Amino acid sequence: MTKKIIYQCIDAGSDYCPCYLAETNDCITCYHLQGKEFCDCSWRGVCIFQEYNWNGKRAKIARENFSAKIVDKKIIGDNLIIFKMAVTKTFARHLKQPGSYIFIRDINKPDYFHTPMSIMYADDVKGEIHVAIQIIGTKTKSLLSIEDEIMVRGPYWNGVLGIKGLKTLKNSNVLIIARGIALAPAVNILRYLVRNNNKITLIMDKGKFSETFIEDYIDESRILTIEADIISEKGKLIIKELIRNNHYDLCFSGGSDPQHDAIKRFLDQLSPHTKYVITNNKEICCGEGICGSCSMKVGDKTVKACKTQMNTSYIFEKGEE
Repeated sequence: MTKKIIYQCIDAGSDYCPCYLAETNDCITCYHLQGKEFCDCSWRGVCIFQEYNWNGKRAKIARENFSAKIVDKKIIGDNLIIFKMAVTKTFARHLKQPGSYIFIRDINKPDYFHTPMSIMYADDVKGEIHVAIQIIGTKTKSLLSIEDEIMVRGPYWNGVLGIKGLKTLKNSNVLIIARGIALAPAVNILRYLVRNNNKITLIMDKGKFSETFIEDYIDESRILTIEADIISEKGKLIIKELIRNNHYDLCFSGGSDPQHDAIKRFLDQLSPHTKYVITNNKEICCGEGICGSCSMKVGDKTVKACKTQMNTSYIFEKGEE
């Protein structure tokens, strides 16, 4: 039995598929649209190659920019803003999925000021989305002066790696560990898991902020919350003891790559069968798999991390049972 990595596009089967990558034989999912003569994809939806041909061998319409009204702006400390934005109910519904994000910028700034932001909360009844922004560099500093309108592009969905395991989880035991600005995407994940009747333990670390800013978004009657400095020795001990003493079907890590690596080591030692889901920390610039800023090497393959989900399958060799 050999292990095979299956690469699937997060946009496959959506209104934005096939995309521009199909026109250059760079499709993530479809083997024909990679320039190969045979079909060996694992996609179970509408055939992407057929859709491409039906569309005149062209990409479908791309995501467009639009101006959204700022409903509320909250500044916390000197390095955090929370924006509440009015959008269509359909747009908000698309962003209720775990790992959803959008690109935003000041409407008076050029396109290269667009910066990706995780969706913290989406309300498809009101037609409203909330994002939390850590003020770090030029792009995020340019958002400080925004009061009335903001430019938005989306929806995008690949902010979390390992999404399949998370979205199929029901009636299970889950450990969520989130630090700093990664508390924002954790809210969307928490609400999704609660809807599917999962039992959740949440470890929150405010990181470089003055407070943990998500209390108003979580139902503490449904979630066991623990506040801890997870990069301290005490915090690491708390995580290890929780993993050792509980059977978790899935663990989510929201934070830096060193945090992901440390938690993965704990799971390998104490609970190797637990599914592991992490925030996508690659440098996302265009979100469409075109610019290459998010590219990473997996073996001898270059992967576009802004659109690609990697799933593992096992293939029986000839003679194996």
